[in-house]
Amino acid sequence: MTERATLSTDAVLLGEQLRRGAPIEDDDFDALLSVRPQVFSRSFWTPVHVARVAARLFREAGASSVLDVGSGAGKFCSIVSLVLDQRVWGVEHRPSLAHESRSLARRLGADVEILEGRFVDLDARRFDAFYFFNPFAEHLVPKTHRYDQSVECSLESYVRDARCVEGWLTAAPIGTALVTYNGLGGRIPTSYVVEREGQLHGNAMRLWVKRTDVAADAFIELEDMLLAASYLRRCEKEMGDDFPFARDLLVRELMNER
Repeated sequence: MTERATLSTDAVLLGEQLRRGAPIEDDDFDALLSVRPQVFSRSFWTPVHVARVAARLFREAGASSVLDVGSGAGKFCSIVSLVLDQRVWGVEHRPSLAHESRSLARRLGADVEILEGRFVDLDARRFDAFYFFNPFAEHLVPKTHRYDQSVECSLESYVRDARCVEGWLTAAPIGTALVTYNGLGGRIPTSYVVEREGQLHGNAMRLWVKRTDVAADAFIELEDMLLAASYLRRCEKEMGDDFPFARDLLVRELMNER
Protein backbone atom coordinates (compact mmCIF):
# COMPACT_ATOMS: atom_id res chain seq x y z
CA MET A 1 0.00 0.00 0.00
CA THR A 2 1.39 3.42 -0.98
CA GLU A 3 1.83 6.24 1.52
CA ARG A 4 -0.90 8.23 -0.25
CA ALA A 5 -3.30 5.33 0.14
CA THR A 6 -2.81 5.44 3.91
CA LEU A 7 -3.97 9.07 4.17
CA SER A 8 -7.32 9.61 5.82
CA THR A 9 -10.24 10.04 3.43
CA ASP A 10 -11.19 13.44 4.87
CA ALA A 11 -7.67 14.82 4.50
CA VAL A 12 -7.32 13.55 0.92
CA LEU A 13 -10.66 15.08 -0.10
CA LEU A 14 -9.80 18.38 1.58
CA GLY A 15 -6.43 18.44 -0.15
CA GLU A 16 -8.12 17.96 -3.53
CA GLN A 17 -10.59 20.75 -2.72
CA LEU A 18 -7.69 23.09 -1.98
CA ARG A 19 -6.07 22.22 -5.30
CA ARG A 20 -9.34 22.90 -7.16
CA GLY A 21 -10.10 26.13 -5.28
CA ALA A 22 -13.33 24.79 -3.79
CA PRO A 23 -14.78 26.54 -0.70
CA ILE A 24 -13.43 25.24 2.61
CA GLU A 25 -14.42 26.32 6.11
CA ASP A 26 -11.73 26.78 8.75
CA ASP A 27 -13.55 24.44 11.13
CA ASP A 28 -13.36 21.65 8.56
CA PHE A 29 -9.64 22.21 8.01
CA ASP A 30 -8.89 22.55 11.72
CA ALA A 31 -10.60 19.22 12.40
CA LEU A 32 -7.48 17.62 10.87
CA LEU A 33 -5.33 19.06 13.69
CA SER A 34 -4.74 17.44 17.04
CA VAL A 35 -6.52 18.89 20.05
CA ARG A 36 -4.17 21.63 21.26
CA PRO A 37 -3.33 23.11 17.84
CA GLN A 38 -7.03 23.01 17.01
CA VAL A 39 -7.92 24.98 20.16
CA PHE A 40 -5.42 27.71 19.33
CA SER A 41 -6.14 27.84 15.60
CA ARG A 42 -8.40 30.89 15.47
CA SER A 43 -5.89 33.15 17.20
CA PHE A 44 -2.57 31.58 16.13
CA TRP A 45 -2.90 30.10 12.61
CA THR A 46 -3.75 31.81 9.32
CA PRO A 47 -7.36 31.34 8.12
CA VAL A 48 -7.87 29.29 4.94
CA HIS A 49 -9.14 32.26 2.89
CA VAL A 50 -6.22 34.45 3.98
CA ALA A 51 -3.69 31.73 3.06
CA ARG A 52 -5.29 31.41 -0.38
CA VAL A 53 -5.04 35.17 -0.97
CA ALA A 54 -1.39 35.12 0.16
CA ALA A 55 -0.73 32.27 -2.27
CA ARG A 56 -2.11 34.35 -5.15
CA LEU A 57 0.11 37.27 -4.11
CA PHE A 58 3.19 35.05 -4.06
CA ARG A 59 2.27 33.72 -7.51
CA GLU A 60 1.90 37.30 -8.76
CA ALA A 61 5.36 38.10 -7.38
CA GLY A 62 6.88 35.05 -9.08
CA ALA A 63 7.99 33.46 -5.79
CA SER A 64 9.41 29.95 -6.07
CA SER A 65 10.70 29.30 -2.52
CA VAL A 66 8.31 30.61 0.16
CA LEU A 67 9.20 30.47 3.87
CA ASP A 68 6.51 30.80 6.54
CA VAL A 69 8.33 32.44 9.45
CA GLY A 70 6.91 30.94 12.65
CA SER A 71 4.94 28.20 10.88
CA GLY A 72 3.18 26.74 13.93
CA ALA A 73 0.97 23.76 13.06
CA GLY A 74 1.76 24.06 9.36
CA LYS A 75 -1.69 25.19 8.23
CA PHE A 76 -0.41 28.02 6.02
CA CYS A 77 2.40 25.91 4.54
CA SER A 78 0.10 23.07 3.51
CA ILE A 79 -2.57 25.34 2.03
CA VAL A 80 -0.11 27.42 -0.01
CA SER A 81 1.72 24.31 -1.20
CA LEU A 82 -1.53 22.82 -2.52
CA VAL A 83 -2.75 26.08 -4.07
CA LEU A 84 0.56 26.79 -5.83
CA ASP A 85 1.45 23.14 -6.45
CA GLN A 86 4.99 23.65 -5.18
CA ARG A 87 7.13 23.06 -2.11
CA VAL A 88 6.68 25.50 0.77
CA TRP A 89 8.98 25.78 3.79
CA GLY A 90 8.28 26.71 7.39
CA VAL A 91 10.50 27.43 10.37
CA GLU A 92 9.20 26.50 13.81
CA HIS A 93 10.96 26.34 17.19
CA ARG A 94 8.52 24.01 18.99
CA PRO A 95 9.29 20.34 18.19
CA SER A 96 5.66 19.32 18.85
CA LEU A 97 4.38 21.77 16.24
CA ALA A 98 7.07 20.82 13.74
CA HIS A 99 5.86 17.22 14.09
CA GLU A 100 2.22 18.35 13.75
CA SER A 101 3.10 20.26 10.56
CA ARG A 102 4.78 17.29 8.92
CA SER A 103 1.92 14.98 9.81
CA LEU A 104 -0.66 17.43 8.43
CA ALA A 105 1.24 17.85 5.15
CA ARG A 106 1.57 14.07 4.68
CA ARG A 107 -2.16 13.51 5.18
CA LEU A 108 -3.11 16.33 2.82
CA GLY A 109 -0.56 15.34 0.20
CA ALA A 110 1.17 18.74 0.43
CA ASP A 111 4.85 19.29 -0.36
CA VAL A 112 6.07 20.94 2.85
CA GLU A 113 9.46 21.05 4.54
CA ILE A 114 9.65 22.21 8.16
CA LEU A 115 12.94 23.55 9.49
CA GLU A 116 13.03 23.06 13.24
CA GLY A 117 14.89 25.66 15.31
CA ARG A 118 15.35 29.34 16.04
CA PHE A 119 15.22 32.11 13.45
CA VAL A 120 18.74 33.22 14.37
CA ASP A 121 20.13 29.81 13.36
CA LEU A 122 18.51 29.81 9.91
CA ASP A 123 20.24 30.64 6.63
CA ALA A 124 17.47 32.60 4.88
CA ARG A 125 19.41 33.15 1.64
CA ARG A 126 17.81 30.10 0.03
CA PHE A 127 14.36 31.72 0.00
CA ASP A 128 12.96 34.35 -2.36
CA ALA A 129 9.75 35.01 -0.43
CA PHE A 130 8.64 35.22 3.21
CA TYR A 131 5.29 35.13 5.01
CA PHE A 132 4.78 36.87 8.35
CA PHE A 133 1.66 36.62 10.53
CA ASN A 134 2.94 38.78 13.39
CA PRO A 135 5.30 35.94 14.37
CA PHE A 136 6.91 37.64 17.39
CA ALA A 137 3.70 38.66 19.20
CA GLU A 138 3.72 35.70 21.58
CA HIS A 139 6.91 37.03 23.19
CA LEU A 140 4.92 39.85 24.82
CA VAL A 141 1.52 38.35 25.70
CA PRO A 142 0.65 37.09 29.22
CA LYS A 143 1.64 33.50 29.93
CA THR A 144 -1.99 32.42 29.89
CA HIS A 145 -2.26 33.52 26.23
CA ARG A 146 0.81 31.65 24.98
CA TYR A 147 0.64 28.34 23.16
CA ASP A 148 2.66 26.76 25.97
CA GLN A 149 5.56 27.62 28.26
CA SER A 150 8.25 25.65 26.42
CA VAL A 151 10.08 28.57 24.76
CA GLU A 152 11.67 31.79 25.94
CA CYS A 153 9.31 34.79 25.69
CA SER A 154 10.40 38.33 26.61
CA LEU A 155 10.96 41.77 25.14
CA GLU A 156 14.60 40.80 24.63
CA SER A 157 13.74 37.64 22.68
CA TYR A 158 11.18 39.60 20.62
CA VAL A 159 13.75 42.22 19.64
CA ARG A 160 16.38 39.53 18.93
CA ASP A 161 14.09 37.75 16.47
CA ALA A 162 12.80 40.97 14.90
CA ARG A 163 16.34 42.25 14.32
CA CYS A 164 17.33 38.86 12.90
CA VAL A 165 14.53 39.06 10.32
CA GLU A 166 15.48 42.66 9.52
CA GLY A 167 18.94 41.32 8.70
CA TRP A 168 17.45 38.72 6.34
CA LEU A 169 15.44 41.36 4.51
CA THR A 170 18.38 43.73 4.25
CA ALA A 171 20.64 41.05 2.78
CA ALA A 172 18.02 39.58 0.42
CA PRO A 173 18.40 40.22 -3.32
CA ILE A 174 16.25 42.63 -5.33
CA GLY A 175 12.96 40.94 -6.26
CA THR A 176 12.49 39.24 -2.88
CA ALA A 177 8.81 39.24 -1.89
CA LEU A 178 7.12 39.20 1.48
CA VAL A 179 3.51 39.06 2.56
CA THR A 180 2.61 40.47 5.96
CA TYR A 181 -0.72 39.75 7.65
CA ASN A 182 -1.55 41.63 10.84
CA GLY A 183 1.95 43.08 10.63
CA LEU A 184 5.45 41.68 10.64
CA GLY A 185 6.03 43.11 14.09
CA GLY A 186 9.47 44.45 13.23
CA ARG A 187 11.34 46.79 10.90
CA ILE A 188 10.96 46.47 7.11
CA PRO A 189 13.70 48.24 5.13
CA THR A 190 12.47 51.00 2.81
CA SER A 191 14.09 49.10 -0.06
CA TYR A 192 10.77 47.18 -0.06
CA VAL A 193 7.73 48.67 -1.81
CA VAL A 194 4.09 47.85 -1.02
CA GLU A 195 2.66 46.39 -4.24
CA ARG A 196 -0.74 45.27 -2.91
CA GLU A 197 -2.66 46.15 0.24
CA GLY A 198 -6.06 45.25 1.67
CA GLN A 199 -8.09 44.13 4.67
CA LEU A 200 -8.88 40.48 5.39
CA HIS A 201 -10.72 39.31 8.50
CA GLY A 202 -10.15 42.75 10.02
CA ASN A 203 -6.37 42.69 9.56
CA ALA A 204 -4.11 44.40 7.04
CA MET A 205 -2.42 42.25 4.40
CA ARG A 206 0.42 43.66 2.31
CA LEU A 207 2.55 42.33 -0.51
CA TRP A 208 6.03 43.86 -0.45
CA VAL A 209 8.73 43.49 -3.11
CA LYS A 210 12.34 44.56 -2.79
CA ARG A 211 13.07 47.07 -5.55
CA THR A 212 16.50 48.44 -4.60
CA ASP A 213 19.50 47.63 -2.41
CA VAL A 214 19.42 51.10 -0.85
CA ALA A 215 17.41 51.51 2.38
CA ALA A 216 17.84 54.79 4.24
CA ASP A 217 15.01 54.06 6.66
CA ALA A 218 12.65 51.34 7.85
CA PHE A 219 8.86 50.92 7.93
CA ILE A 220 7.02 49.81 11.04
CA GLU A 221 3.47 48.43 10.83
CA LEU A 222 1.43 49.68 13.80
CA GLU A 223 -2.01 48.10 13.56
CA ASP A 224 -3.28 49.39 10.17
CA MET A 225 -0.76 52.23 10.03
CA LEU A 226 2.49 52.11 8.10
CA LEU A 227 5.03 54.57 9.54
CA ALA A 228 8.68 55.30 8.90
CA ALA A 229 11.01 54.84 11.86
CA SER A 230 12.52 58.28 11.21
CA TYR A 231 9.04 59.84 11.39
CA LEU A 232 8.46 58.25 14.78
CA ARG A 233 11.80 59.55 16.04
CA ARG A 234 10.91 63.08 14.91
CA CYS A 235 7.51 62.83 16.61
CA GLU A 236 9.15 61.72 19.85
CA LYS A 237 11.57 64.64 19.72
CA GLU A 238 8.86 67.21 18.98
CA MET A 239 6.14 65.87 21.29
CA GLY A 240 8.19 64.81 24.31
CA ASP A 241 5.98 63.26 26.99
CA ASP A 242 2.94 63.60 24.70
CA PHE A 243 4.41 61.15 22.19
CA PRO A 244 1.73 58.39 21.91
CA PHE A 245 4.33 55.62 22.26
CA ALA A 246 6.33 57.23 25.05
CA ARG A 247 5.76 54.22 27.33
CA ASP A 248 5.78 51.55 24.63
CA LEU A 249 9.20 49.94 25.04
CA LEU A 250 8.81 47.83 21.91
CA VAL A 251 7.97 50.71 19.57
CA ARG A 252 10.78 52.77 21.08
CA GLU A 253 13.20 49.90 20.43
CA LEU A 254 12.04 49.33 16.84
CA MET A 255 12.03 52.98 15.80
CA ASN A 256 15.77 53.22 16.52
CA GLU A 257 18.46 51.82 14.28
CA ARG A 258 20.68 48.99 15.49
